Amino acid sequence: MEFEDLEQQRQEGLETARKKSAAAAAPSGEMTLRERFQRTMHYQRVDRLPNFEFGYWATTLENWHKEGLPKGVVDERTAYEYFGIETSHGAPVSVGIRAFLRDEVIEETEDKIVTRDALGIVSEINKHGNRSIPHYLDYPIKDRKTWQPYKEALLDNSNRYPEDWDQIAERYRRRDYPLGIGYGSLIGTARNLIGFENTALFVCTDPELMEDIVETFCVSSLQTIERALQDVAFDYAAGWEDICFNSGPVVGVPFFRNVLTSRYKRIAEMLNLHGVDIVLTDCDGNLTPIAGCLLDGGVNTLFPAEVHGGTDPVALRRTYGRELRVWGGVDKMIFLKDRAAVDRELERLRPAIEEGGFIPTVDHRVQANASLDLYKHYLDRKREWFNVGGEPKY
Repeated sequence: MEFEDLEQQRQEGLETARKKSAAAAAPSGEMTLRERFQRTMHYQRVDRLPNFEFGYWATTLENWHKEGLPKGVVDERTAYEYFGIETSHGAPVSVGIRAFLRDEVIEETEDKIVTRDALGIVSEINKHGNRSIPHYLDYPIKDRKTWQPYKEALLDNSNRYPEDWDQIAERYRRRDYPLGIGYGSLIGTARNLIGFENTALFVCTDPELMEDIVETFCVSSLQTIERALQDVAFDYAAGWEDICFNSGPVVGVPFFRNVLTSRYKRIAEMLNLHGVDIVLTDCDGNLTPIAGCLLDGGVNTLFPAEVHGGTDPVALRRTYGRELRVWGGVDKMIFLKDRAAVDRELERLRPAIEEGGFIPTVDHRVQANASLDLYKHYLDRKREWFNVGGEPKY
């Protein structure tokens, strides 16, 4: 197919997305959560903002039981019901690298357990205290030879959809909630398999290998999501990276722009072709140095916009305007302070939230030493100041 024909189809897909988001311009009765999401992300008026959040550390709810959280609230589902938090959904399509080894325990003591997981990553987990991120000890991809089996696994496009996908797709066509399609990762999963430091080194010592890895993840994503896009009208697409620290990406901005941006663009063009124009990436750390690269690649929504990591959603909105959307952006550290700190953080974000294209959520999972009282105060303030949805049970 000629480029002009593809571009025309992509523009038609974007026009479909615009019409879909504007379908509730003068809705009769109450909006659905799906309509609220679509209209919020397209800077349109809503009756209430979607009330989304980003979950909790494994021990957060346990600690909150000591502060009065009902004992029946034991996981994310029951917590969301109790706090009145709404949810979007993701399609069960297996995108990216899949496990092809066996989990095994290498060492276990009274204090720790060392395992090699089904992707070959060796990590140590503390048995005591707050358990969040494991301590990683060794990584399977060390050179071109060790990359090869992972490349083959990525390019295997079989069995990525559940057997009852056709029935699932039919149910999705009748939904009233926002639905996303995951497009996987271009560099974040690779970083898990290579290691943080080695990923930075590979960019310098073997950039051709790194580009081959990025290209393979891109091709795998495109091959996988095309069927779902043909079957279902999705509301957004979500990727995952986690390759930034407090000063920017581990691979460096030039590599990111020269190697990753064009691959994001290929994925975004396929999404646009099928009417999906809200494209996000989940990346912790400071996204400021690469925000323009992401936008140039068609990734127009930041999640979770980690303030503590260096991302300032208010400053980014001033720089990029309405081209940029935010899903997150509330500094999780406020739950270690007081109610005044909660109010100051939400007041800081108020202009960007009220402008639209911004769904305020905690900028990562709520940490284990957070205050339950301050978390409830935060949720109450969101309802009071920004008219978010959801009915709490407390």
